Amino acid sequence: MQKKILGAAMIGHAVESYDFVIYGSSATIIAKHFFPEDKPTLAILSTLAVYGIAFVVRPVGAAVFGSIGDRLGRRTALSTVVLIMAISTAAIALLPGYTTAGIAAPLLLLCCRLAQGISMGAEYTSAASYVMEQAPPNRRGLWISAVGSATFIGSAFAAFALLALHSASPHAYTEWTWRIAFLFGGLMALVGLYMRLSLEETSTFRNLEAHGETSASPVRDSFRDWRLFLILFTVFALLAVVVHNLLGYLPTYLTTTGGLTETTVLVAGGIALLLCTGLCVLTGALTDRIGRKPLLITGVVIAVTGSVPAYILAGGGTLLTTLAAETLLVVPAALIGMPATIMAVELVPPHIRTTSTALAYNTAYAVFGGTAPLLGALLTQHFGQLAPGTYITAIAAIALVIITTALPESRNHTTTTPRPHEHDHKPTSPRPAPFGTNR
Repeated sequence: MQKKILGAAMIGHAVESYDFVIYGSSATIIAKHFFPEDKPTLAILSTLAVYGIAFVVRPVGAAVFGSIGDRLGRRTALSTVVLIMAISTAAIALLPGYTTAGIAAPLLLLCCRLAQGISMGAEYTSAASYVMEQAPPNRRGLWISAVGSATFIGSAFAAFALLALHSASPHAYTEWTWRIAFLFGGLMALVGLYMRLSLEETSTFRNLEAHGETSASPVRDSFRDWRLFLILFTVFALLAVVVHNLLGYLPTYLTTTGGLTETTVLVAGGIALLLCTGLCVLTGALTDRIGRKPLLITGVVIAVTGSVPAYILAGGGTLLTTLAAETLLVVPAALIGMPATIMAVELVPPHIRTTSTALAYNTAYAVFGGTAPLLGALLTQHFGQLAPGTYITAIAAIALVIITTALPESRNHTTTTPRPHEHDHKPTSPRPAPFGTNR
């Protein structure tokens, strides 16, 4: 049962990160196929902008599918998002290029990315919520970190898949075999749909439903505890900047600014992401022993001190310096991402768990994750090679102050949903207790 739950939860998130990596790593090729070739710089910036625009609709997906998770069940939300993900990812493989369809080509690409963004709006947090409600209390960190590690499993798989396609025939890869990577991502999502349809609903949601304690307006109720929402938003904003510099911008930076070959970039990226996969699981296990907050703070400190050195090393032009640069980004990605997600699903009350965590996570990703590749390119162009690292450092420093002063430890935190008062004559949405109280 544990393998079934974790496998079904992980595969959707793996496909999500897989898609981001194949798009980010193929940005120069996508620019060539879907935008006019006579303006290559503008084409790359447009490709990165499409990457970012998909994040704009993620809060919409969070509101829609998060509400489905809180009103109709976690399993229903998980199955729906992975179906949309399968269709939109595979569709990119079949789109006509600019020379064939003209302006329709980038518009169709944008439509696919928007559909991916909506579906991804509640993918990770819904999966984490589902697993949290199924896991033994003393192993919640380990179980949820296994889901989080799927980010880097999918990312590493994407890097090695692109490496294999590129190595088989560099010319064919730039012309058409890059499409195979997107098609395979769609097939992976369909496997995830099959796995998720076989899951049972969590006992937590069944109890809420049986007692009439599901929220009638999960989005509205999510903003009642606005202080917790803002704290989680800050943590996820830092995570978004670190992860999408790593996945979305660094591959382009290394080829256009660092002068590395695509093969070197893909090899270094795959190795670093495999390292991060193991680090995620280790981090989750440690949170069950020593708490969530100490590891989170450690990750933020590394982001503050290591981001500028990462971009210094990224300009070294060798496989070794590239690996070192990516390591300085994957370590904080794991140490921030795992505790942050665990703490979010533990601190938010169960009747709004999928909606509230999805909104905090995806609003932060819309503002900071989607803009990371484009902003990274613009900062590098106008302020030099170290500007993206300085940007991460500034966000991390702000987050460090907020986390140390305002975010409580959640390892022993339990949440219960208050029942409506007996004198109420009509169903009402349970009001969450004030943040920091024993719910």
